[in-house]
Amino acid sequence: MLIGLPVRFALVALYVICLSTCLVRAQNQTAATTDPDEARTLNSIFSKWGITAQPEWNISGEVCSGVALSTDATVIDDPAFNPFIKCDCSFDNNNLCHIKELKVFAQSVEGPIPDELWTLTHLTNLNLGQNVLTGSLSRSIENLTRMQWLNLGINALSGEIPKEVGMLTDLRLFAIGANNFSGSLPPDLGNCRRLEQLFIDSSGVRGEIPRTFSSLQNLVTVWASDTELTGRIPDFIGNWSKLATLRFQGNSFEGPIPSAFSNLTSLTELRISDLTNGSSSLEFMKDLKSLTILVLRNNNISDSIPPSIGEFQNLTQLDLSFNNLNGDIPAALFNMSALSHLFLGNNSLSGSLPAQKSSSLRTIDVSFNNLAGTLPSWVHEQNLQV
Repeated sequence: MLIGLPVRFALVALYVICLSTCLVRAQNQTAATTDPDEARTLNSIFSKWGITAQPEWNISGEVCSGVALSTDATVIDDPAFNPFIKCDCSFDNNNLCHIKELKVFAQSVEGPIPDELWTLTHLTNLNLGQNVLTGSLSRSIENLTRMQWLNLGINALSGEIPKEVGMLTDLRLFAIGANNFSGSLPPDLGNCRRLEQLFIDSSGVRGEIPRTFSSLQNLVTVWASDTELTGRIPDFIGNWSKLATLRFQGNSFEGPIPSAFSNLTSLTELRISDLTNGSSSLEFMKDLKSLTILVLRNNNISDSIPPSIGEFQNLTQLDLSFNNLNGDIPAALFNMSALSHLFLGNNSLSGSLPAQKSSSLRTIDVSFNNLAGTLPSWVHEQNLQV
């Protein structure tokens, strides 16, 4: 069927309009340029660190181009792009770009963090992990008020954590583990109420957990092992209802384990060890049925293993060693479908070993107890460590 002349003209006109619109959009996108101060800052930082950026990131080129304009939120985690920046070009009617994300991960970068970095005030994601960064963390970090994901872990940074970190109230991740920091955790960090992930393990910080941390009720993951945290584990942690992972091993905490921990029903991993003083019980864990890993090693726990332990069907690892456990070992403990590693050594358990054992249970330590009776036949199974 032939199309009438007026209709043809209309279609051609519509095509021209669409083409013109696309060209205008392309020109606008092409016209967008990086904030010149930020471009100079980026190149200066890379020069000081002696690392090579992408060719287009030089002074005469356009920093915010290519993959830096990707809309893929996960591209910063792609190891193929490292070092990497991501830009936001929605400013000044889509004519101006600001650097939004910066990754220099595991590049063997040495020396202090250049002061220029703290002028990149549009950063929301900064990953400088696994380098050899030294020196202190500048108080000018307060300029990065848009920051959400801050990873400085596995470096050689020192000095105290500046209280100005508390100005980053949109922070979701704060990772400073495996560094040489000193002093205590700044109470101001309690202002970061959107914080979801806190990694301070082996960071060098010491002292008690500030009471202001009671406000951090969006925390999901906390790694705080191998530091010198002191005092009692705060009861207010029992109000962190979203908490899924908590690691408190190798600190200088005093017992007991707070009974308020019974409220942490979202926990899938709980590791507490080496508590001094105080006597703890296992009563707090009765409703923590989502646990997959439970490590309560050397915590002065004076209790018996509850028969209800068999209801913890998600458990893959259980370590209750070096405590004061007494009574018999519940048969249900040896017949849990997911449990593969069981450590009950150095307690005062009595009775005999259960006659039946699940096929999933491959590592068992019941040494240094008061067990009696004969060894069950399952001790001769292959690929079993007893």
